[in-house]
Amino acid sequence: MAVEFGLLGSIEACIGVEPIDVGHMRQRSVLAVLLVDANRMVSVDQLVDRVWGEHPPQRAQATLYSYISRLRQALAPGAGEVGIDRRSGGYSLVVESSAVDLHCFRELLARARRAEDDCRGAALFEQALGLWRGNAFSALDTPWFNAMRESLHRERLTAELDLGDVQLRLGRHAGLLVGLSTRVEAYPLDERLAGQLMLALYRSGRAADALAHYQSVRRRLAEELGTDPGPELRQLHQQILMADPALITPAPRSVTTAEPVRAPRQLPAPPPMFTGRDAETDVLCKALNPDGARYVRVAAVDGVAGVGKSALAIHVSHRVAERYPDGQLYINLQGAAAAGAVPLTPHEVLVRWLPQFGVPGSEVPVETGAASARWRSLLAGRRLLLVLDDASSAEQVRPLLPAEHGCAVVVTSRSVLSTLDGAEFVHLEPPSEPEAVALLGRLAGEERLACDPAAARAVVGYCERLPLLVRIVAARLASRPGWSVRAIADRLAQEHQRLNELQVGELSVRASLAVSLREAGDEGTRVFALLAVVDATEIDLPLAASLAGLSSTDAEEVLEQLVDARLVDSPEPGYYRMHDVVRLYAREQASLHVAATEREAVRRRVVDHYLSLAGQASRLLDPEEWAAVGAASPIVHPAGFTLADRPTACAWIDFAAPHLPVFMAGLANRPELAADIARCALDAYPALVIRDRWSELIRLSTVGVQAARSSVQPVLEARARNVLGLAYGQTGQFAESLAEFGHALGLWEELGERQQMARASNNLGVLARLRDDLPEAVRCHERSILLFQEAGDSNGQARALTNLGVVHQRLGDHDRAITAHARAAEAFRALGDQYRLGLVLGDLAEAVRLAGRLRESLGRYQDSLRIIREVGNRSGEAQQLWGLAQALYDLGESDAARTHWHAALAIIRDCGDLTDDEVQRILAQPIPEPPAALRRHH
Repeated sequence: MAVEFGLLGSIEACIGVEPIDVGHMRQRSVLAVLLVDANRMVSVDQLVDRVWGEHPPQRAQATLYSYISRLRQALAPGAGEVGIDRRSGGYSLVVESSAVDLHCFRELLARARRAEDDCRGAALFEQALGLWRGNAFSALDTPWFNAMRESLHRERLTAELDLGDVQLRLGRHAGLLVGLSTRVEAYPLDERLAGQLMLALYRSGRAADALAHYQSVRRRLAEELGTDPGPELRQLHQQILMADPALITPAPRSVTTAEPVRAPRQLPAPPPMFTGRDAETDVLCKALNPDGARYVRVAAVDGVAGVGKSALAIHVSHRVAERYPDGQLYINLQGAAAAGAVPLTPHEVLVRWLPQFGVPGSEVPVETGAASARWRSLLAGRRLLLVLDDASSAEQVRPLLPAEHGCAVVVTSRSVLSTLDGAEFVHLEPPSEPEAVALLGRLAGEERLACDPAAARAVVGYCERLPLLVRIVAARLASRPGWSVRAIADRLAQEHQRLNELQVGELSVRASLAVSLREAGDEGTRVFALLAVVDATEIDLPLAASLAGLSSTDAEEVLEQLVDARLVDSPEPGYYRMHDVVRLYAREQASLHVAATEREAVRRRVVDHYLSLAGQASRLLDPEEWAAVGAASPIVHPAGFTLADRPTACAWIDFAAPHLPVFMAGLANRPELAADIARCALDAYPALVIRDRWSELIRLSTVGVQAARSSVQPVLEARARNVLGLAYGQTGQFAESLAEFGHALGLWEELGERQQMARASNNLGVLARLRDDLPEAVRCHERSILLFQEAGDSNGQARALTNLGVVHQRLGDHDRAITAHARAAEAFRALGDQYRLGLVLGDLAEAVRLAGRLRESLGRYQDSLRIIREVGNRSGEAQQLWGLAQALYDLGESDAARTHWHAALAIIRDCGDLTDDEVQRILAQPIPEPPAALRRHH
């Protein structure tokens, strides 16, 4: 499998999905320079200048030579396709340009700009832009890299603008609006960008907004540059003023056959030196034959940790890959991860996989069942192989299974997934002694084993013949050519003599890791043990520095020493992780060598670290919501590390989200930390909501509730329960949401917080309505209205009145519904809240219509439409058009009704909530039923 390189983000190299360790930051810089000028000679002087800038080391050429040597070793598995050649005066990295994302990006752009078909051109532009994973050459900081990064940034912006032009020609203006609006904020003086936004607004029926944007650009150009808009933008402005028919969506360029989507090839590289397992391989290859199958082929491999399940699954998958030409997908489900790790949910897997088959991330259903159904539909007619590694249960796997008999699935798990109907089960036992010795010999050298066969048998005996442990010992032998097999056998034996009643697998790992840890030095040993205090599966550099009490630079140096000792992996710069068995060993080291006072200090530093960064992320991503929730954190936390902007905050919260609940749960029983842990949960809440991390928010809020209770902080507990109730409600867990809101209400009542009581009661009313307990909903909303009145909260009172009107409507009490909506409309009008005024006027119109006052409802719908159009609420406009159509139909004006139904559905379609086929199916009905996408929001 070919080596692939990434420059458009962090510097990466991988074979399949398996990362290649290309060293520390400076060594990665050397690789990046060579990749930028792939297949061209780069002189030594150029390399030194680009990598170190104005501050090269004293022995720069010698250091450079050592980096080149290490890179050659790291890239050795792909030596057939890639290599670093020494040439007179410099070096050249020989590689296929398609294997480097930067060159692939430029080639795709060139093809997109040559495309005669706009559909094909758009697909090529999107494929090119999809290669970006962040800022180019992430974390590299020299004058040359900074200049290259800025140049590539301009190339990316130009490509985005070119794609915008193509999409406008294709009539995709509605889908462009959000992205264009965001980009305009970043580049307010870019006239080409301004023109695209104006044209998209005009074609979306928002001519006034297009003209207003022109005036805004004109003013800024005059104030900041002292110039007027260019002729093209001025001409577009005049065309919009005159409603020029030429601005109607032009026909796209001639349609040709679209370029085929590249089939995914995600299998990790075949395990090197794979030995034995002939019988199991034959069984699996036969089980994964799709020919003649009438159902999906599923093979489930189980066995103890380290027995080689994953290696066998990947080995077999490569053997049968050509049977599945539509691609092979691989994912580690993390089902058997040690305590502290969180297995992937089926929905999290589908969120990763569906976009690879053309489903935009924003369109992935939020419910697992719906996402699973979409997944099965997409795989219809395909021949695809799925490898689901390390599953925890059949329930974790089942939503991911295809329905088509041409597909196949390989599952590995420590337990037998007996409820997977129709699966071929293969149980792995440790290989025989001869097979284990053969594996050791192939990895460490046959000639070394031949000198002492008894010692080789002793080594694999200490390893219980488990392939994982044999490979660990073999790797140490291979890296120490002066050691004999007897020497390492004796070392293993000595370590084991100190222990009683311990599984052999852990014994062997412990023996190997003890030697490695001594090589890491005193500071490396200290940090290694401290990492286990928080028991993290993966950790970023800022957290590692905080818990170790080191600067970022010093922490990175120590962690890189641990990486060199193979105690820690670095999947990408700034991120580190331990394998399960290593974490077990680190935990033992912590219990032996970390004093109680140091443990307390580490925990304090970790909590302060997360308090600081969670607050920073929420302030950047949702400052208004954080201002409301963050009032629970009056203290100023030590910053230590700063999140510079929204993308940085997004990246941090996405990485931290799975780990935060685990860290906080492990510390919540510490009385001195409990209150701050509750505050941390509240500080992280707005950022987690913005990033749609609902499952993590539920876990973290649960910990926050427990911590607040243990620290006897009723205000924090009430706030945390409210957040937990919101998260449960968002995920459809209404019973749990109701319980949490009820607890929060009780606490607010004890505290005498009437405004908070009102909000909790209003939330309870909404949940009661969703559960069809309408009398209870009425009681909750009426109580909420009284409490809001007493607290002087007019906005809250208006919202509660709106919800009360909806409940009365459901009860068929139209008069009370009309009264409630009219009072709410009066309040929103007084508050100047046009957005909610437009919506509640629509609710009022519906109540009037259902009361039989059809002519009156027409006028009220028109009032609602006028306001909603002024504020630009497209979904609200569709709602009112639909209600107006129903009123007209009831009056016998069916032609006018159908016109309004058409208009409503056109808006919903433009918003991406309906396809053209779905619109036609709805309109084929005599009286169309409102689609699910047409919901009322309050």
